[in-house]
Amino acid sequence: MRSGHIPRKSHPLNARFKDPSRAQRELLSGSQLFGGLAPAVIDELVTASRVLELSANKTVYEAGDPIREAHLLFNGSVKRSATIPGGAVKVLELVQSEQLLSLGELFSATHYASTCSSITRTLLVAIDIRKLRAAIQNHYELSNRIITALAQRQFATEFGAVTHHYGLTGAQRLLDYLLEMAGERAGLAGETTVVLKASKKVIAARIDMTPESFSRNLRELSDNGILVVDGRSVHIQNAALLDTVKGGTKQRLSFYRKRKGNALDAESPLSVGMLVNMSGRLRVLSQRMAIWWCMMVSGIAPQKALIKLHQLDKEFERNLDLLDQHELAVEFADKLSPIKTLWPRYRELMHGDEISVQRVEAVFELSEEILEASDALTRHVADLRGLPAAHYVNIAGRNRMLSQRIGKFFVFREWASLDERIAALIPPSSMEFERNLQALEKTGNTPLEVAAQLRVVASQWQKFIRTLCPDISHVAKAQHTRLVVAEGERLLRSVDTTVKLFERLTQ
Repeated sequence: MRSGHIPRKSHPLNARFKDPSRAQRELLSGSQLFGGLAPAVIDELVTASRVLELSANKTVYEAGDPIREAHLLFNGSVKRSATIPGGAVKVLELVQSEQLLSLGELFSATHYASTCSSITRTLLVAIDIRKLRAAIQNHYELSNRIITALAQRQFATEFGAVTHHYGLTGAQRLLDYLLEMAGERAGLAGETTVVLKASKKVIAARIDMTPESFSRNLRELSDNGILVVDGRSVHIQNAALLDTVKGGTKQRLSFYRKRKGNALDAESPLSVGMLVNMSGRLRVLSQRMAIWWCMMVSGIAPQKALIKLHQLDKEFERNLDLLDQHELAVEFADKLSPIKTLWPRYRELMHGDEISVQRVEAVFELSEEILEASDALTRHVADLRGLPAAHYVNIAGRNRMLSQRIGKFFVFREWASLDERIAALIPPSSMEFERNLQALEKTGNTPLEVAAQLRVVASQWQKFIRTLCPDISHVAKAQHTRLVVAEGERLLRSVDTTVKLFERLTQ
């Protein structure tokens, strides 16, 4: 080596950053379809591909376009549609997970029969179709993966067509669609959350129903405790998917046209568990309304709080009307009467414009009065037939209410006139929640999903309690309040599922 000559060493990162195809190389090599293939195969596809980033409502390809590229979706969501005779547009598919789009068309046609457009901001890799077809012909592993993907799509299409024609309700089709979105994530208990990135109108068209039917079926699934809808987020309650009445953790709840007791129907006779649950729901709704009203007047997420308040108002009214429609014993009517008297006053207080200390105190006091009246009604219903199972529905329902009552105490704590009273109410409410949870855990012969759900409740309860205690991460009061309310909502969903599961055991 010549004196003074210092050889240059190439850093491995230099090659990486100089690679003009680095983005598609990383995407393709990490994808489900192409990941793990031989480097030579990946190299072939990378050199024949490009990255596409589209904003919402942009066309990926249109019907009639020649098929020159295959599009692999990585992020975002797209809609595939086709125009049918008569001019109507049929939604063929909504895709919001990694998938090679229009798989059937890519390998059976020269021109697209469908139109594909982005619903949200979308990331795709477009691969030259000639290069992809050549790679499939030359590499066994890739061809096997494509065949598997085609077979899975064929199976899904056939199964969807058969079940559609053999008596599944709209509720079942909607549930199947949501579970397909959830994939294999659902466990025995807890919840699985999916986000509806497309509009309800588009999703309804995809599963062959009107937007009105979509909303009605969503309400039916909600009434059955199977899911909780919060804006575009749908929280599927895993334990509620199982048919607790029949037993066996593999028996999935089904909604057929001739179903027995699955839907909450005012015209059908209510089981004692259903009646306890419905009565007890007035307890928790009274507390939730107080929470969101206080959030609104405190200026913490006021727009969201106002929307929530209107939703809860309608739900309370609906439950009260359903209870009032059922002809029950005179004692039941006597217990329901105080709630019917208090409700208009409570509602009026919630919707007034004037904000004062006196009004805040009045809302708090009336929320406690309605709680006491609805609790008396629920305890009366639980004792009607002397069924232990109905007693457990009531206990689970008490915890559902306590999860929100403690949250109510937290959001009202800033009003000095209520501070002393709230400080005295929090400890007994917390201790009752834990006693009730222990009592439910000791019930004998409960299905596995019920026991698993109770463990979820216990875990979520501890998270909620820890959130109530301020620390350095909760310096801002508004931020702390939002965090407490959010954890309270998670706890509510998990406890509400236990109420529904115990209700089913009374049928």
